[in-house]
Amino acid sequence: MSMLSHVSNTTPSSLTSVDLSVVGALNAATVLAIRQESAKAASDGPILVFLDVAAVTTVGASGVVGLMEVLHVLRSRGGDLRLFGSSTALETTRLQAHLGQVARIYETREEAVDGGRTRVHGRRLTSKPGWRGLFGPRHRTFGWG
Repeated sequence: MSMLSHVSNTTPSSLTSVDLSVVGALNAATVLAIRQESAKAASDGPILVFLDVAAVTTVGASGVVGLMEVLHVLRSRGGDLRLFGSSTALETTRLQAHLGQVARIYETREEAVDGGRTRVHGRRLTSKPGWRGLFGPRHRTFGWG
């Protein structure tokens, strides 16, 4: 079972923002809740959604694909989706590779607020077999987006 909740924070940004936190599974149902909260918050204009993924325990392909869709919708309307937090479930799945190609997963909320403007070292991938071959020796960190 997963749970999506609001988190109270303020953002030094010109965009309106909303903070959400995922606890449990990152799946289609969770993404539907994220989409609904994002749409409600974005009713007055572009929105910046901060999503804390530190408490994600399982990751489904539908969750990753759904987040990509939410990201696309928010960016097409002038907003953004910024993920942050360290989740073992997210880090140990190859689905992170797909998500990491379009959205950076920040270590902390402060880095997510900054949006990568300050040079921050990307997160290193785990040393599991196959990662190096998948990305080659030059792409061992996530940092695009």
